[in-house]
Amino acid sequence: MPGRESINSAIQRETLVSGASNMVFNGLAAWPLLGGGANLTFAGSHSFAVDVAATAFILPFIVTLIVIPLNRRKRVANKLDAVRLDPAHWLEARLLGFPNQLTLQACIFGAATLLLATPLTLLPLWLLGIHEFTPLGYSVFKGVWAGLIAAALTRPMLLLAVREN
Repeated sequence: MPGRESINSAIQRETLVSGASNMVFNGLAAWPLLGGGANLTFAGSHSFAVDVAATAFILPFIVTLIVIPLNRRKRVANKLDAVRLDPAHWLEARLLGFPNQLTLQACIFGAATLLLATPLTLLPLWLLGIHEFTPLGYSVFKGVWAGLIAAALTRPMLLLAVREN
């Protein structure tokens, strides 16, 4: 059917768009809030660890609320292939257990990212002795980090959006 996109093509496109837009948005959004201020430290009143944890929940929550409905509409309009999830595949088996309610899906993606990405981000920084960022350095770090998180979440979100009932 003309105009219909394969799931693999959609995943590639959405990964690029979500990753790049979140990189730019989060990097630029951090700068006005931090620019000209004090350096951010691992702990304390200007903690980047708290910001990483908060962003690890909020970012996937918001991205879920955008990516899933957008791609569900494409599937309903027959512009995107539906996918039958395979319970033998690790990721797809987890997605089969997701509820159908969008806000619950957003909460699950947010909580999972908070629990996985926060320690996987902060532990290496701590071990490498990176306990402080300048405002510009943190804006760049946060932009790249947010872009990578958003890009990594695109595949499961898109598969969830177009799964067969």
